[in-house]
Amino acid sequence: MEILKTKDAAELLSVSQTTIKRWAAMFPDFFPKDRIGHYTFSEQQISLLSHIKDRINHGEPLESIQLTDSNEKQMSTSLQDPLHPTDAEPMQDILSRIHYIERTLDQKADEVVMIQLLQQREELEDLRIMIKQLAATLEPMQVSKGNAFTSNEASHPVTTARLPSPPRKRGLLRSFFFL
Repeated sequence: MEILKTKDAAELLSVSQTTIKRWAAMFPDFFPKDRIGHYTFSEQQISLLSHIKDRINHGEPLESIQLTDSNEKQMSTSLQDPLHPTDAEPMQDILSRIHYIERTLDQKADEVVMIQLLQQREELEDLRIMIKQLAATLEPMQVSKGNAFTSNEASHPVTTARLPSPPRKRGLLRSFFFL
């Protein structure tokens, strides 16, 4: 039984190493890492990877691919060889749970971001409508500028009186350099 590294598996299946790692991370129960944290693939795991590749080539998204329990039983018998001691099974269980939690957390974060994005789009659309309404109400005022302001000036004489503007203060640097 030959054990292949990620690079060898990628060359065998004609895909990139990143793709192999992504597929293996998507199914941590079927593709456990060794004690160093690297993926190693047996012949049965290579056949699973080729099965995944075939299904993806037929247009099926990776998230919807389900590997069967018969494959898992084959994998569990292969995990009991001397390369994978049985003491690692509890650790693999914990790691698979962590990977599952990470995937669900990523999914929830994506959902939250999507909801926030939709809310912001709705708010922007509301603001656009308000701007159009304001433009529509200001346009007649600008057209009849003379008539509208004279009637307002007559009703509110205080608003027509110009307030004197306060004297401009010189900037600190300007006062030093330009006396």
